[in-house]
Amino acid sequence: MYLDPGFGGMLLQIVVVIIAMGGAILFSLRKKIRNLFTKKEDINSTIAPTHSTSVSEEDVIDVLDEDS
Repeated sequence: MYLDPGFGGMLLQIVVVIIAMGGAILFSLRKKIRNLFTKKEDINSTIAPTHSTSVSEEDVIDVLDEDS
């Protein structure tokens, strides 16, 4: 069976593209993947209190710190 000399280069490009696409997919889904391995938090700890009509700056900073 005859294989063209450029066939090896083409196979190498296909492998590189598959690896790059896999990395891009993992990068775009990194938050969901990270959540699979982290401990679940109580949902009520991230929601603003319902008895208050205003949210303090400290509450906003706390919620932002929890997300990162």
